[in-house]
Amino acid sequence: MSGLPPDDAVSIKYDSDDRMYRARFDADAIAPSMAIIEAMASVRDTTPTELDPLVETVDPMAIDRLVKKADATDDRVLEFRYVDHQVTIRGQGTVEIRPPSDDDSAPDDKDD
Repeated sequence: MSGLPPDDAVSIKYDSDDRMYRARFDADAIAPSMAIIEAMASVRDTTPTELDPLVETVDPMAIDRLVKKADATDDRVLEFRYVDHQVTIRGQGTVEIRPPSDDDSAPDDKDD
């Protein structure tokens, strides 16, 4: 076994209406924290090893415990920023990644 997640463990799509990426993952096939990393790598068009370590932002084991304990009726939500993106993970196996908006990254020119 290679230790790598199966190719279909995380599927990601861009929602143009909400201006965010939505990834679905199977928590039995991949750890939720790894699903976040895989989804972010896809969004950023890079490899997971090129990203900042998730542990520098949030405790990956806490994410895994939180999501693994959720059931189908559980609406647990955890939000945090990771590599300049807003990340929301839901107990039902969904990761939402909102890229920084133009407003978030633009300098404040109002005083000029």
